[in-house]
Amino acid sequence: MVIATVIGLVSALNVWVKRQALSSDNWANASSQLLENQKIRSALSVYLVNQIYQNVDVTKELEQRLPPRAKGLAAPLAAGLQGTATTAVDALLSRPRVQKLWKEANRRAHELFIAVLNGKKGLLVHSGGNVVLDLRPILKQLGQRTGLGERLEGKLPPDAGQIVIMKGNQLGTARKAVKVVRALSYFLFFLMIALYGLAIWIARGRRRRLLLGAGISVLTVGLLVLVVRRFAGEYLVNALNTNTDDKHAVSAAWAIGTQLLRNVGFNAVIYGVGIIFAAWIAGPSRAATWSRRSLAPTMRDFPVLIYGAVALVLLIVLLAGPTDAQRVFPLLILFAFAFAGTEVLRRQTLREFPA
Repeated sequence: MVIATVIGLVSALNVWVKRQALSSDNWANASSQLLENQKIRSALSVYLVNQIYQNVDVTKELEQRLPPRAKGLAAPLAAGLQGTATTAVDALLSRPRVQKLWKEANRRAHELFIAVLNGKKGLLVHSGGNVVLDLRPILKQLGQRTGLGERLEGKLPPDAGQIVIMKGNQLGTARKAVKVVRALSYFLFFLMIALYGLAIWIARGRRRRLLLGAGISVLTVGLLVLVVRRFAGEYLVNALNTNTDDKHAVSAAWAIGTQLLRNVGFNAVIYGVGIIFAAWIAGPSRAATWSRRSLAPTMRDFPVLIYGAVALVLLIVLLAGPTDAQRVFPLLILFAFAFAGTEVLRRQTLREFPA
C-alpha cells in the first residue's frame, strides 16, 4: 500500500508533465491564457518595446522629424514615448488577432520542439540549432503601430523577438527524458492500481480495511500534489526572479502552466473520497448498516435503479470536476470499478437482509 502511494504521487506528476509539456494543444491553450493575463501581458509589452529601443535609435529618428529648434527635445521625447509605447503595446496585445498570432507562435514552437524530440532532423537550421518562440510577427505589427515599421524592418537582427526555449546542446538530455516520461505514463498508473489490488486481495479478513486505506492513500496523493503545486511555485518564482514587478508575471505563468497539475490533484481527491465512501458503506458501522438495510428492497427488486443512481453520480463527477480529453482511460477504469463495487455491495446486502 505504501509503495502504491509513492508510485501514485510520481505517476500524478508524470501525467502532468506529459499532458502539459508534450501536448501541443494544451501548450497552445495555456499560452493563450498567458497573454490574456494582465500581469504577463504587461511584462511582454515591456520586453517588446525594449526590443525596438535596442534595435532602433528612436532619439535619432525623432531628431530627423523635429524642426531644428526642437531637436533638443528628441531625447526626453524618446524616453516619454517608451512609456506610451508600452501602454499601446499592452492594448495591442489584448486584441484577438494578436492573441491568435501569439497562440500560433507558441504552437509552432512546440510542434517544432516535439518534432525535434522525436528525432526529425533538419528542422532547426534556421534557428541556429535552438528551439525558439518567434515573436517577430507581433514585433512587426508593433513597429507599424508606432510608425517605425520600415526602419524597424531593416534594422531588426535575425534573433530580435526570438525567445530561446531550449538550446541545441540540451536536446539529447531532453530526448531521453521524454522517452522516460512517455514510457512511464501508463506503466506507473497501472502498476499503482495493480499494487492496490494485490494488497486488498492478499488481505483476507481485512479487505474492507485495505480498501479504506487505498482511498486514504489516493486522497493523500491528491492533497500532496496540490501542496507541491503551491509551495514549489512559490520557491520557483523567488528563485527565478528577484524583480518584484516581474515576480507577479512569473507567478501568474506558473499558475496557468500548472492548471493541469491542479486538475490531477483535484481528481485524485475526488477518487479518494469515492473509494473511502465505498469502504464505509460496506462496513459494520451503525449508519452503514442502516443504509444497506434501507437499500435492500431496491437492490433486490429494482437493481437497475441502483446502477442508474451510480451512473448519475459518476456523470456529475465527470461534468463538475476538472476534466480534459486525456482523462478517458482513468474515467473508464473508475466507472468499471464503481459498477463492480456496486455489484459486490448489492450481493453483500442481499446476504445480510434476505427477503
